[in-house]
Amino acid sequence: MKQNKLIKPKALRHGDTLGVVATSTPIHVSSQETIERGYAFLRSKGFRIVEAANCRKMMGHAAGSIEERVQALHDFFKNPEINGIISYWGGHQTHQLLEYLDFDLIRNNPKPFIGFSDVTSLHAALYSQAGLISFSGPAVITFGKPTVPEYTWDHFEKVLMGHADSLTLKSSETFSDNKWYLESAKKMIFKPSPSWRVYRSGKAQGELVGGNIGTLLLLAGTKYWPDLRGKIFFAEEDESENPKTVDRIFTHLRQMKVFEQIAGMIIGRFSSDAGFSEQDSFEMILDQALKGYDFPVMTGIDFGHTDPLVTLPMGIQCRIDTEKREITYLESGVVDK
Repeated sequence: MKQNKLIKPKALRHGDTLGVVATSTPIHVSSQETIERGYAFLRSKGFRIVEAANCRKMMGHAAGSIEERVQALHDFFKNPEINGIISYWGGHQTHQLLEYLDFDLIRNNPKPFIGFSDVTSLHAALYSQAGLISFSGPAVITFGKPTVPEYTWDHFEKVLMGHADSLTLKSSETFSDNKWYLESAKKMIFKPSPSWRVYRSGKAQGELVGGNIGTLLLLAGTKYWPDLRGKIFFAEEDESENPKTVDRIFTHLRQMKVFEQIAGMIIGRFSSDAGFSEQDSFEMILDQALKGYDFPVMTGIDFGHTDPLVTLPMGIQCRIDTEKREITYLESGVVDK
């Protein structure tokens, strides 16, 4: 059954206020230096910052109780002085919130919600339950790193602060995936970026839906699982995964018949820590998982747990063209104010 027309939130503008949320892990597990650097970057771009009350709370391993984390989201969505909501980072427990969210409240107060990784579950629920376009893209932690690539900010600005009818994405020239936060120099190392790789050639068009696969699979069998029929599926995994676990995840997608439904797939760049090699490559995993399917696939795309990263509006019409190695948004994810 075709989904009703999705709701596009209002575009962000200079001078707007962003509400910062921690839907799983509290922000003070990060360093205060990183927190302040992220806030300073966003302020330098013209935003005001309001931090949710639960962000620095700790209840067990989470940023306060489920009720406190849900309340933070409700408060920001219904507060007219908050123009957009951005996650500080991810974690493991965002999906705990879904059954307690007031999707009518959210639907009646649409605004941009931005983040990646564990907040994939919230993106999926906003899409499937509220019909709201949200944005898999930078979190505050992204802007709190020692270097923020121009590519990251450029895409954030074009997607969330513009409303062009179309936008074509191409590969970044450099990327970084070193664990800067564990190293004494606290410096990101950028290397030449290989072009987006074509695993299977072709063109496809459909709504853009996906996120962190491990998080999305937590919703399998629930009402929050998004309809993937005819969609362009975007998928990424974090630096804790390895060939064995990625193989298991893609087998799960195959056995759920996801690959029977989608029109095309784009896969985010894996960290070098994932441990792929010529003898145990990601392509070998795809060879098995995608056996019998012929939709176009590109890998090594600029999103996920490396830098830089694009901003992906969940639910907009999108086209992929492997010959040109291009991803084109065929509509804006926001409306002008």
